[in-house]
Amino acid sequence: MLLLIHVLLILWISTVGGQGVCFFPFVENGHSASSGQTHLEGDTVRITCNKGYSLPDNQGSITCAEAGWSSPPECVSTKFAQYCGPPPPIDNGDITSSPLSAYPPGAVVRYRCQSFYELRGNLTLTCRNGRWSEPPTCVDACIISEDRMNKNNIQLKWRTPPIRYAKTGDFIEFECKRSHRQKTPIQSFRVLCQEGKFEYPTCE
Repeated sequence: MLLLIHVLLILWISTVGGQGVCFFPFVENGHSASSGQTHLEGDTVRITCNKGYSLPDNQGSITCAEAGWSSPPECVSTKFAQYCGPPPPIDNGDITSSPLSAYPPGAVVRYRCQSFYELRGNLTLTCRNGRWSEPPTCVDACIISEDRMNKNNIQLKWRTPPIRYAKTGDFIEFECKRSHRQKTPIQSFRVLCQEGKFEYPTCE
């Protein structure tokens, strides 16, 4: 008889009039007026956590759903919850300090690009709420090909020693090699490096 009553009680707690039922326990490291009570699906319960503790995602309440509480009714320590892991790596760039396994809230790291790569975005990243801010990117450099210049009968203008790389935003000036002339009068011999790309002029 006691077994039957126990089974019926479980069935009643599982569903009341088609609704889910959630039991709210006593909250460790926090408190709530609903502690020790049973709630129906759709009920919202407010929880106040002790100093240094919080609900997941800094919520202030949880809701009874068909499958149970929307998040565990637990106050967890925030001491390490807001820490960030190592900053994200970026292509063709590095951080200027040795990476750590964890960074406290408000920590800042600085990035730099490798030679001839142009940094786009914020130079620094900040740890906020356990996440790093958006990292920068290092835009490709333009590589000036000796073979391509020979093929197009051109050379760099006023460069001693000659450059081999240019950054995004830099202008590169060419001229025809001796005994060659400009193939198309309207083409420019002063070209702009844009994210690793530029147009070679041609002489004949």
